[in-house]
Amino acid sequence: MEILNTQILNTKELIKKFREDGFLILKNSINQEDINLTQAYAADFLECQQSSESIIQSMEKLESENRKSFYEFCKRMGQINSTFKIACNENILGIVEGILKTKTVHLVDSAAFYNKLSVKRLQYDWHQENAYFPNVENEVMTLWYPWLHAVNEKNGTMVMAKRGNHLTHNRERIPVKDGLTQMKITEEDLADFEKVSCNIELGDAILFSVHSPHRTGHNSSGVPRSTIITRYTDKIGKFHNTWEPVSYY
Repeated sequence: MEILNTQILNTKELIKKFREDGFLILKNSINQEDINLTQAYAADFLECQQSSESIIQSMEKLESENRKSFYEFCKRMGQINSTFKIACNENILGIVEGILKTKTVHLVDSAAFYNKLSVKRLQYDWHQENAYFPNVENEVMTLWYPWLHAVNEKNGTMVMAKRGNHLTHNRERIPVKDGLTQMKITEEDLADFEKVSCNIELGDAILFSVHSPHRTGHNSSGVPRSTIITRYTDKIGKFHNTWEPVSYY
């Protein structure tokens, strides 16, 4: 897995790499102070101790007892000050503005994600985000990062199909009761693309394209895995997207 140091590569080189591969792995791009504050918000919402173990256990309990409240918690985590501050990181935002070719960048769909082996309704199969943004002609980028612990193949990190962003792949719409709506791409359609597991530490992040195929990894660790996303787009992606999910939590 190739990890990029934004202090070595300039923005133009990073944008070129993003367009080639469909994603960037950004090392040391998020301040620990912002991660700590994000954990503090979660502990406050969940009324638990501010530790990754306590937060994960509380999330696990909430998800099993009240799916609606769990969904609301995940959405709240995308609306807190530290999540906004991370999304507006000067170095990351500079790359985003270069890709979108505008300073008027809009944030959309910020939330916490959750991956537990037995909770199948929250696990994405292979898909491209452009299936969920049918009106967008420019780009919708997703910033995806761990906030409680490192993510790796064992705990079900995200898997990217490198350079699969140059094609729009066939997909099947599959609503999932009390969960997400799949826009599934088959394994066979992506057979020729290198699969990259996003093994990253706290402080690292992935920035990926609306056209980049990806899926939830298999979590065999026995411990739920959580990450946070924020998406960047232009005014069309923010205000004129016609996507309507079939099912909710």
